Amino acid sequence: MRSTGSRLGQLIKLVFVLAVIAVIAIAVTPLNWYYPHVEKQLRPIKLAGISGSAVKGSAEQLTYITLQLGQAQWLLYPKSYNALAGEVKVSKQHYDLKFDVNRIEQGQVEIEKIRGFLDWELIKPFVQMQYGQLAGFARFNLQGLKFEENGGLQQLFGDITLQDFKMLQPSKKDLGTVSLKFETKAKGMIVGTFSSDSQVLTVSGSLFLQTNRWQLNLDIIPRAGHFELDAILNSVGDARRGGGRKLNLAGFY
Repeated sequence: MRSTGSRLGQLIKLVFVLAVIAVIAIAVTPLNWYYPHVEKQLRPIKLAGISGSAVKGSAEQLTYITLQLGQAQWLLYPKSYNALAGEVKVSKQHYDLKFDVNRIEQGQVEIEKIRGFLDWELIKPFVQMQYGQLAGFARFNLQGLKFEENGGLQQLFGDITLQDFKMLQPSKKDLGTVSLKFETKAKGMIVGTFSSDSQVLTVSGSLFLQTNRWQLNLDIIPRAGHFELDAILNSVGDARRGGGRKLNLAGFY
């Protein structure tokens, strides 16, 4: 069985694949070229069910290696002689994300805004809960993302908020909201801070992102009287002195 750290690394990688690789894949399709002529050049990206053009079009399925990212739509225009800008949208059953692209050129992507949601059903496998049932969705409100082919993620601001967060089993409870706010401290050094607005549990800690590396320090503490949360979180991370769970993890994405 894969460790929690390995699974969290996969989740982080998935989010940034959606945010960056999908945009690059669509943007590099040359204008007025038919896809079969450029398919080899786009590998490991593969588009299926293409309609429209590289300026305005869609694909029924976008795949990165073996990861199926769902439907894609785009509207692109020249930013300069060697760069593009525009809008890109990727969606599947459990997520719908829209990227306002400020600039795409060889080796670099700048995204002005990322808006949309990612459902708890997509997050759940990475949490490794063995008991109980939770529900909710992560709302994306990100801006200022800069990605370099050689240097990785260089800049990111904004927040991701887990909303409509509820425990459905073994009992029904409103868990409030959990937020992750990103700030760029220096080029290539990004810090995400966790906070919660809940009468049921407290979530606090940080997520550090550096070039292709991540480190998570997170405390999840159920409030007094909510013993059910202790039970369903029993397999998440390690026991915390004084109650609750602690995640101290690191890895690569």
